[in-house]
Amino acid sequence: MAKAKAPRSTGKQNGGSVPVPDTPAVHTENTSEIREIRKAVPGPSPILVPINLDEEIRRRAYELWEQHGRESGHENEHWLIAEREILARYDSQRHQLA
Repeated sequence: MAKAKAPRSTGKQNGGSVPVPDTPAVHTENTSEIREIRKAVPGPSPILVPINLDEEIRRRAYELWEQHGRESGHENEHWLIAEREILARYDSQRHQLA
């Protein structure tokens, strides 16, 4: 079992204590003003593009590849179609929020 830690000494030989600075009292008027300011200032807009955008495009391109009979030679076409679909979806979501 761990031993309880002993309190640190203040560094003074005479056993004096370290003075604690006085902290100003919080006025309710100031906090209500701060709350009003926080409400008035718009926050950052939500992130609409996911961190794993490439992964989402990759999955959609794979779905397209499967839908087209798993033909080889159309990788770029499937990727571009998937990219256009995913980005259009996020763009429409952004316009709905604005």
